[in-house]
Amino acid sequence: MVRTWLLFMVFVLTGFSGMAVRAAEPVGAPEGMPGAAPAAAVPAPATDAIPAPSVAVPAPSPQDTSSGIDPVGANAGVPMVDAAAQAASPARFGVGARLRLTSVPKWLLGLFLDSSVPLTSYTTGLEFFRRSGNFDFVLGVAYQSLAPNAGNWLGKGNDPSIETDYVQFDGLAAYSVDAAFILHTEFNDTFGIHYGGGVGIGITKGRMLRTSDGTAGCANSPGDPTKCFPIIAGCTRGPCTEAQLRGTEGSMDSPGSPSRFSDGHVPTVYPIVNVVTGLDVRLPNVPGFALKFDIGYFFPYFFFGPSVAYQI
Repeated sequence: MVRTWLLFMVFVLTGFSGMAVRAAEPVGAPEGMPGAAPAAAVPAPATDAIPAPSVAVPAPSPQDTSSGIDPVGANAGVPMVDAAAQAASPARFGVGARLRLTSVPKWLLGLFLDSSVPLTSYTTGLEFFRRSGNFDFVLGVAYQSLAPNAGNWLGKGNDPSIETDYVQFDGLAAYSVDAAFILHTEFNDTFGIHYGGGVGIGITKGRMLRTSDGTAGCANSPGDPTKCFPIIAGCTRGPCTEAQLRGTEGSMDSPGSPSRFSDGHVPTVYPIVNVVTGLDVRLPNVPGFALKFDIGYFFPYFFFGPSVAYQI
């Protein structure tokens, strides 16, 4: 059995630095050089001999902000920027719903198994998001059906004559919770794209039932349940019926004496890796509404399907 754990998170930290500039203090006049002749004393003029001229100092004009520059001097040369223009876009919230076609293809299973049954199923879910500018933080909850059709399974490199199992999935499904970080690029008022990813957990329910196959056809055709099937009284051609398989339960399972049992290796909780991209379609006459077409990977399956979102 192969267990796959694909869990990652990348954090990007950014910092800002400032720089203060201090004006130089005026330097005092130097002292006289030693040995130099003292300067001749010059009598100060009488204050009443020459009247001091009257100089009119114009009052500073009111601050003119039309050009964006403060002419008074305290803020000379500093652009007057509206604080609201520097503030980030206000956060808005929304809700969405998704319906996706899911697939675990045979080529992917073939990396770990010589015989298997591919899964084609569906998932439904709700999304709650917080949007700031072109960035979304999305919290999703979903239900996934994880039950392929019954069939023969054989581990990679195992002996098909004695290690092929007939596997049934009794209501196997999962409930998931995931968090994703999504960016948007808008081409115009109608079309745009989104892309991003995230992580989460899945909680499984249901059972995986196994019965050992043992007929002669398993050696050459392990993936064909009509030739490779359990050796059960009354079952002369596979696949055996539900009643025949249920009647074998309660004993020790082996190729020569099959007994169906519930496999206890199905994880109760498993990690999720989510990678998604897709197309956004907005209706200019319906503000806040968007129709999305998503494609991506949501461990353990690939998916494609529509979703709708409404931003409050």
